[in-house]
Amino acid sequence: MDKYLIVAIVVILCIFIVIYTQRADTGSARRSFKDIVQKEFSSYKVIERNGVIVIGEHNTQNHFEERIMIRIDQNQKKNIRNFGWRVTFTYSKQPSVREMRKDFAPYL
Repeated sequence: MDKYLIVAIVVILCIFIVIYTQRADTGSARRSFKDIVQKEFSSYKVIERNGVIVIGEHNTQNHFEERIMIRIDQNQKKNIRNFGWRVTFTYSKQPSVREMRKDFAPYL
């Protein structure tokens, strides 16, 4: 009987852990992708233009300089293209914060 009680407690504990982790994920899903990028790269200005997230900064003449463009296109694999000072990253799905930090580190 004691074995069944221990197993039941462990199963209930596992169920609570699963519920807690799933609930925590829905909180970040409510935030827009732009808000997630802005929070992670707070020292830069983040704007959304035509469905593309742009990370940049204002230069000395107060012009916005685009550093990184992030595109989400389900039809393409991960792709990195350089255009002068600007770099365009294309992802097939929304990238994680960890993946963005790793990819953008050489450019920011």
